[in-house]
Amino acid sequence: MLNTATSLISDVIGNDHKNSAFVYGCYSLFDKFANGTILFIAVDKFSAHENALRWIMSGVPISCAILGFILTVIGKKYYGHKMALLITSMTDETEDKKDEQ
Repeated sequence: MLNTATSLISDVIGNDHKNSAFVYGCYSLFDKFANGTILFIAVDKFSAHENALRWIMSGVPISCAILGFILTVIGKKYYGHKMALLITSMTDETEDKKDEQ
């Protein structure tokens, strides 16, 4: 899941190398705040119910992994050819710039 998330962040950044560290930092900060808030709420609401908290703490990551896998398969099936064309065109542009130098 981490590799998929990093790949999606790099798609957002694109060729903007000057601001890439800021974008990665913002995503990381948001991720930490979101996870901390959700964890705090879950523990606060279900601290009296051990089994419910166990199911939540084990079920949510597994569910997210399955959902991420399904969305990745769907994305590859319907948008994979577009990404291949985009990557190919970016590679061609880079090679053209190298040839000009």
